[in-house]
Amino acid sequence: MGLLKNFFRVANRNGYNSTAAYQRHLASKLRLHRSNRDLAFADAIGSQTIELFESQGDGQVAVLKYHGLRDGMSIYDLGCGCGRTAQALQRAGWRGRYIGADIVDGFIAELRRKCPAFEAHVHRKPTIVAEDSSLDILFHWSVFTHISPEECFLYLEDSFRALKPGGKLIFSFLEMADPHYSRIFENRLKRLRNERRLPLLDTFLHPDWIRLWAEKIGFGEPRFTDGLDGSNHPPMWQTVAVIDKPSA
Repeated sequence: MGLLKNFFRVANRNGYNSTAAYQRHLASKLRLHRSNRDLAFADAIGSQTIELFESQGDGQVAVLKYHGLRDGMSIYDLGCGCGRTAQALQRAGWRGRYIGADIVDGFIAELRRKCPAFEAHVHRKPTIVAEDSSLDILFHWSVFTHISPEECFLYLEDSFRALKPGGKLIFSFLEMADPHYSRIFENRLKRLRNERRLPLLDTFLHPDWIRLWAEKIGFGEPRFTDGLDGSNHPPMWQTVAVIDKPSA
């Protein structure tokens, strides 16, 4: 927890703002890839090629299908970015109500352009833009990796409100004990020791925290899949958590 406090001490002194940071990040990628708009948006959300962007989206849809996604459902994509999952759902021919939300205007505009049949919102509060008990599946990929633990809890809490009884929450996160991500942690420690600005926040969680939060909110027992596990769907490279809202 001391590291997290130190991050906010340094970040606040440097005027850190998550929305502004991601807007700058997107702008830098659009400048870098002036001749290829699609690649700029793909790179802005961590896909260095269009092929990777599409394969990652297809993998995300495979995870959702494995955990029960069907046509006719109402689903919510928190931190939807420019629509990596949305575009994959569209390619797969999925039919249902899709709602996406992100803090960056440019991402939402791009998602609306690429997937005009889907609903998308610019939303910057730690809440879900959906009615009570209205969603079958709520999912997010690498969102809890970039916000504070307190914000993670608030999103979990409002996800519970928005999910239908029996609905499912699916998300990925960076697990502190996972050796594959030790390099990220060590690099951030180095920057903090030198009191250098951290351009984006990377947050590590522990499954026990998620279990504690789920119990406090009223969810069922979380289930976790290692990021390298490809047994039932393509590896997600981050730990995947699946949590059910009790049916009654």
